[in-house]
Amino acid sequence: MFGWLKKKDRKKTAAFELYTAMVTQARQPEFYTKIGVPDTMDARFDLILVHAFILFRRLKADDGDRDLAQHIFDVMFADLDQNMREMGVGDVGILKRIRKMSESYHGRIVAYEEGVQSGAAELAAALDRNLFADCDVSDEQLMAMVGYVHDALAKLENQTILQMQNGAVDFPEVPDVAVSDPQ
Repeated sequence: MFGWLKKKDRKKTAAFELYTAMVTQARQPEFYTKIGVPDTMDARFDLILVHAFILFRRLKADDGDRDLAQHIFDVMFADLDQNMREMGVGDVGILKRIRKMSESYHGRIVAYEEGVQSGAAELAAALDRNLFADCDVSDEQLMAMVGYVHDALAKLENQTILQMQNGAVDFPEVPDVAVSDPQ
């Protein structure tokens, strides 16, 4: 009789599990130690957005689950809100920051989608502008990140939506690239 409630709860649970997997992947130390992503709050947020782009692109495909993507988006911004509260940001400050983060999210999703559609150089430029905005990154590191995005998109394309609806996602390994020495 109340099967729709169980279905809704399963979606929320899957959304939380997928968000957790996305953040866990974005926190892999190799992104910071090998690929050269700056270990700052902004870059960590940007790396989560890269993974959100990858996951949401799969979920919004023709055979995807847009409703699940929306649940993950809601979990993501609820978590960002909670983290800011824990850091002592007040209600007014949170509203402004969440609005700015939402605008950043939408801008980056568009830039990454255009980059994937247009080719490696365009995606590299979008990643350089956003993920690597506050640092000097080598061409090798930048192209390793471009390769990672393409590998992740391909890997998720081969995963079934049912797996994701059950809260499982498998991202590829972080590429093995040495961080260049600053000169």
